[in-house]
Amino acid sequence: MLAVEYLGNSCNICGYKKCLAALEFHHKEGEKKDFGLSCRGLTRSWEAIKKELEKCLLVCSNCHKEIHSGIVQLPSVTTVEKSGELRET
Repeated sequence: MLAVEYLGNSCNICGYKKCLAALEFHHKEGEKKDFGLSCRGLTRSWEAIKKELEKCLLVCSNCHKEIHSGIVQLPSVTTVEKSGELRET
């Protein structure tokens, strides 16, 4: 719940926010992923989790699948503000 709140509480692409279970974390650059955020049973400090979250976008399940299938294109460089807003840099 804190991680979802940290990234803005809604899909950064379409704005979906009805069901928290439908929100997922998408690593903007998979090769820079240190660990999966949805893995159960792992204990990490909030600081480590925030560092990993800053590499991600919060997206709904549909948009996440569209990103991976190539239907949705993300801006070439995107940063996520703590409020969850996307900003191109």
